[in-house]
Amino acid sequence: MITHRTLRTLAAAAAVVAPRRLRRFVHTRLLGHELAPTASIGHSFVDVDHLVMGEGARIGHLVAIRGCERVSMGTGAVILMLVWVNAVRRSTGYFAGLEGRRPELVLGDHAMISALHFIDACDLVELGDYAAIAGFGSIVQTHAVDVANMVQDARPIRLGDYAMVSTHCLLLPGAVVPARSIVAAGSTVTKALRLEHQVYAGSPARPARALDPDMPFLHRTTSEIA
Repeated sequence: MITHRTLRTLAAAAAVVAPRRLRRFVHTRLLGHELAPTASIGHSFVDVDHLVMGEGARIGHLVAIRGCERVSMGTGAVILMLVWVNAVRRSTGYFAGLEGRRPELVLGDHAMISALHFIDACDLVELGDYAAIAGFGSIVQTHAVDVANMVQDARPIRLGDYAMVSTHCLLLPGAVVPARSIVAAGSTVTKALRLEHQVYAGSPARPARALDPDMPFLHRTTSEIA
C-alpha cells in the first residue's frame, strides 16, 4: 500500500481515467481502501486517507473528494455526480488549538448526496440512514472565522435519519437537521434544530409546518426517489 502523501494523490488522480477494474485495484490494493464487492467508484477523484464503502454504495462520475481523513458510506449510500467534498487534515496544523476536530464524511445506510453540491468537511459531516442532501447547489460549511478570537473555527454538521435538505440550502457550522424533517429550498440552517417531523424554512430556518409521521417519504426503503 502506498503511504507517501504525494504518491497517494498521484495514484488517486490516475484512477480517475483508469478502466473500472484498474480503478478498483488502485483504490483497494494501492491506496488500501475498503470497498465491498458491489461498491463502485466512477470517474472521480477520491484522495482521502481511508475510504470504506458498504455493499451497493456508489460514487458517481466527476466527484472530487479530497483532504478527508476518513470517508464512510453505508450499504446503498450514494454520491451521485459533480459533488465537491473538501477538507483539511489535522496534520496540517491549520486549525491549531481546535480540539476534537474530525475531518470526515459519514453516510449511513442508503443516505444520498445528489448533484452539484459543495461539502466542506473540515469537521465531521454526517448523514444518518436514508438522509439526503437532495436537489442541486447546496453548501454544507463546517468551518468559519471566529471574529472574536481571530481564529478559524470548525463544528460538525449532522442530518438525522430520513432527514432531507432541499435545493440551494446553506448549512453553517454546528447545524443539525433532526430526523424525519425537511429543510425547504433556499433555507439557511444556522444551529441545531430540535423538532422532528417538521418542514423548516427561511433564513434562518424555522419550523414552517408539521409533517405527517406516517407519510411514506419518512419510511422509504431506498436512497433514490423515483
